[in-house]
Amino acid sequence: MLWHIVRFRFPPGVDDGDRQALEASLRSLAGRVPTLRFLRVARSLDEPHVTGLLTGFDDAAGLATYRDHPDHLPVASRAGELCREITRLDLVTDDPPDALPPTD
Repeated sequence: MLWHIVRFRFPPGVDDGDRQALEASLRSLAGRVPTLRFLRVARSLDEPHVTGLLTGFDDAAGLATYRDHPDHLPVASRAGELCREITRLDLVTDDPPDALPPTD
C-alpha cells in the first residue's frame, strides 16, 4: 500500500466555516476517485490549527491518478489558498489492501 499523508496548517484566525468546508470537500473525494482505497480526515489533538488527511492507494500510479483527478484539483487549490503550510508524506508499506476498513 501507498499511504499519502497530508498535514494542513491553518493560520490563526482562519474562519472555522472555511476550514470545515475544506474538510468536507476532502471527505467528499471518497468514492469519486477510483484509485482511492482509504480516506480519513481529522483535526490534530495537539495542534489546534492542524487538520490531517490519510489516504491509501495500491501504488504510485494510483496516487498520481488521485493528484491529477478533476475532483481533487479544486480541493487542492482551495487548500493552498487557506493554509499557511501544507506538508506531504508518502509511505510505501507491505500492508494488504484490506489492512484498514474501506472508504465508503
